[in-house]
Amino acid sequence: MKKLLIGALVALTFGANANNENQSQSYKLITVSTYLNFYLMNLNACEDFHPSTRAEAYKAEGTLYPYFEKLDAKVVKLDIDKEDKMAIKNTVSDRRNKLDQQIADGEFTLEHCNAVIGLVNEGLDEALL
Repeated sequence: MKKLLIGALVALTFGANANNENQSQSYKLITVSTYLNFYLMNLNACEDFHPSTRAEAYKAEGTLYPYFEKLDAKVVKLDIDKEDKMAIKNTVSDRRNKLDQQIADGEFTLEHCNAVIGLVNEGLDEALL
């Protein structure tokens, strides 16, 4: 699971070829937003669906907020088009929809929660952030 997640994130990070600086910056911000929201949504669901992980999930969640603040500050300062700003904002609902499907499929396990908490606690990808 970890390898699949890391591979997907690497593909997201390096897969696109932007034509200009604003597109490139927008793409990077969308990637960061998707990355952070993946962890946030998963931790929130762990808190709700696997109460035994609640305390550790809350603790791990707290490490995400400074990154969200940094992301918000960058989005406000940059001159990026409305569509890209909307894509950044929509990563929350996109991540939630994917998580809801995972839950519906019965694939949101305690092991998954422990893996997500472990990844956040080990430290997020500083190069990406």
